[in-house]
Amino acid sequence: IFGDRDLGKINRHTPTIRLNISSGIDWFDIEAIAQYGDQEVPLREIRKALKKGEKYVKLADGSIGQIPDQWLERYKHLFELAEETEKGLRVSDMQLSLVDELLADAEQKDVAPEFHQKRERLKGFTEIAKQPIPTGFTGELRPYQQAGLNWLHFLREYGFGGILADDMGLGKTIQVLAFLQSLHEQGKSTSASLLVVPKSLLTNWQREAAKFTPALKIHEFMGNFRKKDRSIFQDYDIILTTYGTMLRDIEFLREYRFHCAILDESQVIKNPLAKSSKAARLLNAEHRLCMTGTPVENNTFELWSQFAFINPGLLGHLDTFKREFANPIESRQEASTVTLLRRIVYPFILRRTKQQVAPELPARTERMIYTDLAPAQRKLYNHTRDHYRGLLLGLLQESDVNDVRMKILEGLLRLRQACIHPAPVEPTYRGEAAKFEILLETLETLQSEGHKALVFSQFVQTLHLLEPEMRKRGLSYTYLDGQTRDRQERVDLFQNDPAIS
Repeated sequence: IFGDRDLGKINRHTPTIRLNISSGIDWFDIEAIAQYGDQEVPLREIRKALKKGEKYVKLADGSIGQIPDQWLERYKHLFELAEETEKGLRVSDMQLSLVDELLADAEQKDVAPEFHQKRERLKGFTEIAKQPIPTGFTGELRPYQQAGLNWLHFLREYGFGGILADDMGLGKTIQVLAFLQSLHEQGKSTSASLLVVPKSLLTNWQREAAKFTPALKIHEFMGNFRKKDRSIFQDYDIILTTYGTMLRDIEFLREYRFHCAILDESQVIKNPLAKSSKAARLLNAEHRLCMTGTPVENNTFELWSQFAFINPGLLGHLDTFKREFANPIESRQEASTVTLLRRIVYPFILRRTKQQVAPELPARTERMIYTDLAPAQRKLYNHTRDHYRGLLLGLLQESDVNDVRMKILEGLLRLRQACIHPAPVEPTYRGEAAKFEILLETLETLQSEGHKALVFSQFVQTLHLLEPEMRKRGLSYTYLDGQTRDRQERVDLFQNDPAIS
């Protein structure tokens, strides 16, 4: 509060901004001066005043300059996320969109040409160079998959991390394999790349790699007898491991400089405070990628966690992000903050939905998903198999094969049930059921994408086992089997209610 004796000390000029942006290796230095008539003050002093909650700044002649209210709103994210230097602020190549407001407000500006070039490149992908399909890739890429390959090369060329977030079923695995094959053929891989996947998807990656990129040498780093020798990694193109193994062996893995570190189903690290998320951030790699079929914009903290892996520092410290983005978006639904966050992360996320690329898709695609049995499940399966084998061999010695045909069918039926879920074979079973896990993960992804799914089983008991697991995970469903009376009502509910996935 200023009294009438102090009024003469207030500088009456509305401040203008003089801006200088110079280029570094992978950053830009911002030197900005606020001009109050013939008095000037560095923008960093205004930043300090605003951070203290003050609306005035002291000028060199002893007068006081008022800081425009809109400056706090327009520059707060730049002030929070940029690094402070002796002369001003420093932003990385990834944070150029933070400077948009300052650039628009400056009346005088001297900007390095590289700034405009990189800013435009981040704003649109029209100039991304088309990449040749690698000769060792034994398949075809649809146009949107070719665009994905181009984008992955674009990220690598400029040292950015990215999230490939296409809908499930659009071939994220194929695009990444084509990218790794391309790096291999162009001699750009300086070391092995690390691929971290959920255990349930190991077999799928092994089969897809053998089919589309047979020339890539893959080392499976997992299991109780894995050899902890980093020198072995140099003999391979891809080191394939699971999230569990990565967590247990992070101290060993972080000592190797991978060319690329790639997380499949990266929603696994959606909790920024979880051990797996912290371990992933410790990986040492030249380039980082995430793959997920779950829309990353659904939750701000999930977004921060994945960006803390691919582009550390882009969204600031977790506490800063919570204050500047998460709270305004999730508590107050601030549209301007949503727009800014989208502008910051947009260049580093590539997401295509099935509706967007529908003309490029065949009428139907079939995907076989393989998974290994869980250890306890495998033990029960082997025990059941050995029981029926011994039983049938004994019966065959005493009777004709036609007489034991029903026992053969019974044995095969029990083995099939044990593969789906061991409970129908052994009611006291309390271990994992591998197919249930991968089915539930798939359904969660489909529901998050807004798609609907039909789940069939010829065993009603399987459906009864599945129901409580679906409820536990918040999966919305309707149900019918041979005993259901209001069948048409259930069908109509599923077809017409968007909430029933």
